[in-house]
Amino acid sequence: MILTIIYFIFILGITVFIHELGHFLFAKKFGVYVYEFSIGMGPRLFKFNRKNDETDYCIRLFPIGGYVQMAGEEVEVDEKIPVEKRLQSKKWYQRLLIMVAGVMNNFILAIVVLFIVALVNGVTLDSRYIGESNLKDLQKGDKIVSINGKFTNNYDKLALELAVVGEKEFTMTVENDGKKRDVRINPIAIGEEYLLYGEEFEFSVENDLKITNSKHKKLKDGNKIIAVNGKEVSNYDEFLKELDDISSKIDKKAKKYELELTTVDSNENSDIVNIEVKKDKKDTLTGYYYGFDLTGEYKHDILSSFVYAFKKFFSLIEQMVFTIFYLITGNLSLKLLSGPVGIFNVVGTASQAGFMTVLSLLALISVNVGFINLLPIPAFDGGHVLFIIIEKIKGSPVNQKVENTIHTIFLVLLMILMLYITFNDILKLI
Repeated sequence: MILTIIYFIFILGITVFIHELGHFLFAKKFGVYVYEFSIGMGPRLFKFNRKNDETDYCIRLFPIGGYVQMAGEEVEVDEKIPVEKRLQSKKWYQRLLIMVAGVMNNFILAIVVLFIVALVNGVTLDSRYIGESNLKDLQKGDKIVSINGKFTNNYDKLALELAVVGEKEFTMTVENDGKKRDVRINPIAIGEEYLLYGEEFEFSVENDLKITNSKHKKLKDGNKIIAVNGKEVSNYDEFLKELDDISSKIDKKAKKYELELTTVDSNENSDIVNIEVKKDKKDTLTGYYYGFDLTGEYKHDILSSFVYAFKKFFSLIEQMVFTIFYLITGNLSLKLLSGPVGIFNVVGTASQAGFMTVLSLLALISVNVGFINLLPIPAFDGGHVLFIIIEKIKGSPVNQKVENTIHTIFLVLLMILMLYITFNDILKLI
């Protein structure tokens, strides 16, 4: 838990600091009066001032954001600040640079971090190739080119399209030797036990079908499952598919059903164990099983790391664009979005995989923060850019009080959205 908290503060702290530093440096460069440079939100923990510098430099309690408070952003004009030091007095391109500097910093940070991770770990530049598969219609080396007709030109777009289809059956188009063919895929939803989602088995199974974390007296940890309801299973894929077939034939209104497992111990002594599987409404969806895994050509050199950093960056941007589109069209639910609580949970998972995974998460969050701030929505950096564009089109400045009031209203709406997302994050943990 302590390590997760440290990484959480590390990731959000760096992401926010780099973003706000961009605004701050350009604001100072162009002579804008800056009241405060703050990392974190809520009550002030620490403050200092530099000689001959009007700015308060602050650390606040909650590491979930930050801000650079500049003269000219208030609803009511601060008459104590000279006009030439207010944001609105600056030339349009200077204000534009101040507003986009935070986003640019986030993007640069992401590319640098992705390069470092690739240089240390090595990279697979294209992970859309089929590795091992238990589906007869798929073969090793097949390249996935689309999901339900939606082109998947990189792994991130592939992951997004799979998230859109969820547990619905879908058509996957693959290519091999220049020939394309369609394959029907029926996903299996996986819960916290890495077995069927929404069903309580009270044991887990490793890839070699050995039982772990069993709460059943007769179902011993370390024993291996060799049959389900009398049907032999030789690997995890067959076992999971058999569970799914059995579950699909159970009355949907049923609250539980019986399952017969044949197991063997280390001495090859077999045993038949009957267990009761309950429908579990509190189970957490951890992902989907498709019957295949993905692979690609592994590389470990400076040039490949450089190429990977930029390719990954642009594929994440593309993924964000389509994510926003799918949220607007209803193909993705708002419940899939994560706030600070959800990010904390993800950081906890990443921390278990090592520091390089944490750095990868830092890059991902930095891209997300930069992209979201670039959206032309009031209260975001992109909203300020939008008003600058409107000013250029109409040939005169937008009324300062009107603009700042609009930004304030949208800021309140964003806070309400954040509360909704945080509430959903908490529900996922209960």
